[in-house]
Amino acid sequence: MQGLRLLFVCTANISRSPYAERRTRQVLGEDRLHVESAGVPGFPDREMDPAMAALLVERGGDASGHLSRSVSEEILEGVDLIVPFEFDHHMRLLEDFPAHRHKIVGFGQLATAARAWEAGTRTIESASDLVGAAVATAGINAPLLDVADPYQRGGRVARASADQIDEGLNALLPVLAGGPVTPLEAPRKRLRWPWS
Repeated sequence: MQGLRLLFVCTANISRSPYAERRTRQVLGEDRLHVESAGVPGFPDREMDPAMAALLVERGGDASGHLSRSVSEEILEGVDLIVPFEFDHHMRLLEDFPAHRHKIVGFGQLATAARAWEAGTRTIESASDLVGAAVATAGINAPLLDVADPYQRGGRVARASADQIDEGLNALLPVLAGGPVTPLEAPRKRLRWPWS
């Protein structure tokens, strides 16, 4: 789907959505997919959460220059696909911006569907087709598909969130790119013994 405009959405646009935005750019660049992020409700002009920014940099990404923003009608008009990280975000988007319901599909819902399609075997003609195919394959979005919010919950939760996003992107990006892509890899976690 050349030229697709994708928006990742989380709560404040400082943890999950900017991490996913930057990791997607790391693999696909801007030529194959235009990707942005925003928050619902959002808290504008904040830098990326330090824990998620550190993980992004550790994994070869760039956290510099990110400033959070809130979802708005103007932002939604400019995108083809809206991908929230939580069921609550999904419901809030449907409630506040019902005209864009045909563009909204949950991250976990979409990643689950993409895994079932096997990379590169699913041809998607439009974002609406992708939403419909994801619902038909994975079913409706649900809280059990959420990516937990890592904000101020410690390094272990941040790493688990980043790992879950990377795994989802590894399933999703080949579908969005229309073929194989270099998979995202996380550095192996180093064990730290109490006496070392």
